[in-house]
Amino acid sequence: MACIRKRGDRWQCQVRRRGFDPRSKTFAQRKDAERWGVLQERDLDELESRGETANAVPCDLELGEALDRHAALVKVKSGDHYLLIAMKRRPIAKRRLEGLNRTHFIRYRDDRLSEVGPRTVARELWLIQRTYDLARKEWGFAALENAARDVSKPRQPRGRERRLEAGEETRLLATAATIKTANLQAIIRFAIETAMRQGEILALDWRYVDLGNRTALLPKTKNGRARTVPLSRRATDILTCLPTRSGRVFATTPDALKQAWNRLVIKAECGDLRFHDLRHEAVSRLFEKGLEMPEAMMVSGHTDPRMLVRYTHLSARKLIEKLDASDVS
Repeated sequence: MACIRKRGDRWQCQVRRRGFDPRSKTFAQRKDAERWGVLQERDLDELESRGETANAVPCDLELGEALDRHAALVKVKSGDHYLLIAMKRRPIAKRRLEGLNRTHFIRYRDDRLSEVGPRTVARELWLIQRTYDLARKEWGFAALENAARDVSKPRQPRGRERRLEAGEETRLLATAATIKTANLQAIIRFAIETAMRQGEILALDWRYVDLGNRTALLPKTKNGRARTVPLSRRATDILTCLPTRSGRVFATTPDALKQAWNRLVIKAECGDLRFHDLRHEAVSRLFEKGLEMPEAMMVSGHTDPRMLVRYTHLSARKLIEKLDASDVS
């Protein structure tokens, strides 16, 4: 049966039937979409009555095999790559794509929500849906039903809005100087100044740092794209004061930083502060300095302005100062 749904200010009609490629078209008015759907149903009825199909090839791929092929053939983000590997270990990965239905993936979703957060589950369901699409459109299994398509995604939590509170930066930096983890204080200052992610900071190599031109190249980032980070004068000074000029800029492992950070926030009495909150703080400060959206995106590495807005929480005090300044002028 034809499925009509609204997409923005237009109406999309989809017609699906086992043994045939799905048909889809978008219209300005709903009545046109409904009329087209009826015509497609009639055409499929006629083809079916004559015994004609899309010459569908049976799909004997297991979900785990399909996820493997997805990871091998399609460039995915590094985080998604690890998700695909983890998903292969689930019992559902041993089932054939053709034998899975919506109920299986609803159960998968609910089971996973007891183990990981809703963002992770939503991403996994999207990867499964994408794998089905690849199997249908590129691997020759045109009649395969995408069993994950209509499974509702879990409700996403609101993004954190945590910024540094009054006195926290001073306490963090003072306390960091007393903790015996290499460059801990410099790492914190650099994170606040550059808005770089923890993984990007710890992977930064001196080969890609140009102190003269005040830039740092990140050949591998979360979204899979290389980017060049412009360094402020403060960020450049932080790097200049480091004792080495070869290998990784900050000679600290992720585990060592995690343990040091956990000790630090307790000792500095910073409550629930996370290292990633320093990125929130840094991005917000970029806007408070007057940077426009494209400029802030160049520094932070965001590719979607909507994601950047989620990280941006301007200080009410800074806004009041700007408002007062405009009144004076």
